[in-house]
Amino acid sequence: MTREGQQSDKEFGADELGPAISRSRALLPAAVDALCEVITEVTGKEPSRERVEFVDTFWLMHACDREIYGQPDSVVTMAVEPDALWPSDRRMRSDVFSFLGSRTAPVRIADPYLKTSFPEELGAAVRSRQMLRWQSVVRPQVDSWNVMSEDRLRIAQRFSSVDGDDNTLRRAVALLAPLDVLEQHHELTEWAKKAADETAKICYSANAHQASTSFRHYLYEQKLLGSKIVFHQHGGGNGIDEQHPGEFHDTLIGDVFYSWGWDRPDLGRRVRPLPTAMPARHTGRPDHHYLLMSLPVTSYFYRFQPFLVPHHVQRAVDETESFVRGLAAGSTLRMRSSGSATFPLERLSGAQATITIDKIREPGAKAASRASLVVHNYLGTTWLETLAMNIPTICFFDQRVFRPRESARPYFDLLVRAGVLHHSGAEAARFVNDLRGDPSTWWNTPEVQEAREAFVARYANFSENWLPGWIEEFERLLAE
Repeated sequence: MTREGQQSDKEFGADELGPAISRSRALLPAAVDALCEVITEVTGKEPSRERVEFVDTFWLMHACDREIYGQPDSVVTMAVEPDALWPSDRRMRSDVFSFLGSRTAPVRIADPYLKTSFPEELGAAVRSRQMLRWQSVVRPQVDSWNVMSEDRLRIAQRFSSVDGDDNTLRRAVALLAPLDVLEQHHELTEWAKKAADETAKICYSANAHQASTSFRHYLYEQKLLGSKIVFHQHGGGNGIDEQHPGEFHDTLIGDVFYSWGWDRPDLGRRVRPLPTAMPARHTGRPDHHYLLMSLPVTSYFYRFQPFLVPHHVQRAVDETESFVRGLAAGSTLRMRSSGSATFPLERLSGAQATITIDKIREPGAKAASRASLVVHNYLGTTWLETLAMNIPTICFFDQRVFRPRESARPYFDLLVRAGVLHHSGAEAARFVNDLRGDPSTWWNTPEVQEAREAFVARYANFSENWLPGWIEEFERLLAE
């Protein structure tokens, strides 16, 4: 067993990751039982197990992953914080758009994955207002803001006296469950009952159902009223990774999951393709620099998912160093890191290429559309966006860390043969050097474009004209 701040000795590479995820998922029923027990003891009132399973599985998945990884006492608590004094751009958009839709519109849209301009999304909200109503994700006012630490410690100590994985998990749940999962559970239940709306026949989200516990309470009440709960893919890995946690969660609690093109024969019509909006791009001409879009570089274990395990991150950093050091003199490379987990630039000192930091405050897709070539050191969301936007794209990854699911392998093979995908940073650098500063000539060859189009149609189905497809699909779903 490791302690917080330490890494597990296991690398959880491609061969180990699947079995670890299976072991973690097998713990979920016991985790739900443990949370129900702790809620009862702390609040003095027994919760509905079905509600707990619907509302809290997302957090419990992380707790179970920590148990298998070997850090159950450092599971992310996802603590509830007071609302920011100034709302986010997405929140402000939803607030504005919610006034435009009809109050009796049968489809409610909460936190969609739309990287479009404000005018474009505003136009979509206006044109579809009789059927679709944008909905703000609000945090309800509750009274329970105190952690019942004495009760939690008493429960945890009881479990500490007995060995066994289940008791270790119960202890972690008692100590680390967030306020909105534990102390606020019953208040959020009552709030959701009042907030539920019988006129909402379909409740749609791409992000809020994973980000907000209170929103999941609301969805559960809507489900009890007969609403169809539908989720839309909002990131990479879905349909591609051998097992993906977000995909597992969304297909577990939702009625329909909309993908970016792929299907799941084992789930039939519960997984359906539906395009999302093409990201907004820079309107000027691209310059001659290369842009490297890096994964978040952190030693923190978040969950079992390729490129999120600490050893996976370290391998990506190693391959990135090999790539940069392999670039020919005269190459100009801008580095863009994800969030605050920036790439350790000291690892790249002495490289022949000229390296700068991309400091322009704009979305990643816009930054990518400025570059003559975009390089990704992991397979997350951004590589799907640049492929869909038809921006010259190269990715490299260590096969010991990642392999695609069986259904995706033919499409990966096409991208490997076309030179888009590489299995090491050094290999990718040699390929880039051979382009001699002119990626567009290679990119526009029939082999590359055919491989790109085949992949994009199945795994990155973004569209400039997405709204008619949404309306048609929701009309069909309402009639089912």
